Amino acid sequence: MSRAALRTAVALTSSAVVLLAGCSATGPAAPPSAAGQADGPHLRAEGVAFDPVAHDVDPDAECEGRGGREALAVLDRAAWPELGVPAGDAVMRCGNADGAGWRHIADGHTGDFGELAELVGAEWEDVAWFAIDRALEQPTQVEEYREDILNYDVLVEHVDGGETTRSWMVTVGVGLGSGQVITAFPDEQR
Repeated sequence: MSRAALRTAVALTSSAVVLLAGCSATGPAAPPSAAGQADGPHLRAEGVAFDPVAHDVDPDAECEGRGGREALAVLDRAAWPELGVPAGDAVMRCGNADGAGWRHIADGHTGDFGELAELVGAEWEDVAWFAIDRALEQPTQVEEYREDILNYDVLVEHVDGGETTRSWMVTVGVGLGSGQVITAFPDEQR
């Protein structure tokens, strides 16, 4: 999917959510997968179910032939008042394998995200992108990793038969001053 198509899809999804929000007298309306009501085994993060069709991305193709400093996407980043962090943007750059950005995530964490993806018959990139987006927009927690890096964490659960069978804390490291996504990886919770 091209960046323009990805932006259009995000804009349409955001517009639909805004339109739906006014339709319910008791709160925002949401499609079943967004409310975590998926059929069969699925992944869920902060109330949103992963949908392999709706969350289909191809960041490797988007970065093909591009320099590491080029932006792949600009994502919304939630405020975290406990640390004095305002809401803002997080920039996912194509990056490089031994540094930061998408290529770093792809080089070092394909297998990690692949384990989650395999459980629901999805591609690792789709699961990684879903988890990164959820961690930034609706984190379970935010922690200072160093003076210049914040870790946005989101709990991703594998749900089967209505029960959580496994869970991972997905960490997304973001440069505090730059707003750049440095890395992302899941850590299975015991």
